[in-house]
Amino acid sequence: MRVAVLDGDAALGEALCHALGRLGTRVVCFGSRPVPTAEFVPGRREDPSALAELRGRFDAAIDFGARGFDGPAAVAAALHGRVGLMVQLGTWRVYAGAVDAPDCRGGQRPGGGMPRPCPEDAPLRDGIALASEDGLWNARAAGAFPATLLRLAPLYGPGVGLAREWHVVERLRAGRTRIALPDGGGQLLHRLFVDNAVHAIVCALDHPREADGHSFNVGDGDVPTLAELCQECARALERPLEGVPLPLERFDGRHPWATPAPVLLDTFRLRARLGYRDAARPREGLARTARWLWDLPGESVPTLLGPYLARWGCGHDHAAEAAAIAGWCAAGGSRRPAGS
Repeated sequence: MRVAVLDGDAALGEALCHALGRLGTRVVCFGSRPVPTAEFVPGRREDPSALAELRGRFDAAIDFGARGFDGPAAVAAALHGRVGLMVQLGTWRVYAGAVDAPDCRGGQRPGGGMPRPCPEDAPLRDGIALASEDGLWNARAAGAFPATLLRLAPLYGPGVGLAREWHVVERLRAGRTRIALPDGGGQLLHRLFVDNAVHAIVCALDHPREADGHSFNVGDGDVPTLAELCQECARALERPLEGVPLPLERFDGRHPWATPAPVLLDTFRLRARLGYRDAARPREGLARTARWLWDLPGESVPTLLGPYLARWGCGHDHAAEAAAIAGWCAAGGSRRPAGS
């Protein structure tokens, strides 16, 4: 096979290029940074002359970078009739009622929420994500290429800059043995380990007829609670960690999981039509992620975890957290081990 990977030079893009290379696929990587094992074509998708360098026919193309009303348009024009299957990577945030955890600047908490579990035919909300999806289906209807859409749950794994696990691992690195859990840590946030995201893409490539014309939710087979996630990270690092449940309103949006409504995607279609099964269990993925974060040199953290720090860096005020925990416990609040 010959496959084009468009704007795929982040953690998932690199993992995909490596995986396809191991399968004997000829990979052409279009973007801003070369990836080992792949032919590199430098450029930006907004530049038609750069896209013109993607010559020849491709069995498939994986588009990481579709954004906005015209997101897929330039690629569709450049690759019209030359792609066996276009795989666009979308997001779970396209669903009506979907909100990510508020960032340190605050954020609107939802009045409702997504259906649980959320199927692909659930109501969608207007915005960039939906516009990108419409652009893909318009290109398919115009005969540009067969196409499929993968709506990804939030990613995690080594190399992912928006690493929610840092909220746990940084405390362990600092020698802390307690962590505050919003509303007891029972929240569910469906997530997707990088290896499982790669496997879902490969499943689409292996079943192009079944994938064409359909959208698929993509998430891990199991969804741990926040408390279970903390427990798995601590276990992987062989460090003690006690979870202390605090009311959600005491967090002031400073927690990457401080969202009041659960997010749970229905992934039946992915499993039934494309034969997807987890390549790695969430416990394994969390352990590998925790060990990667544990081993990060301090000077590398601002660069490698820049997206996390920009969004939730203010949630690492240990003195404030310790005071909140002490005050809650003194007032008779309960304490429990993380994951219990």
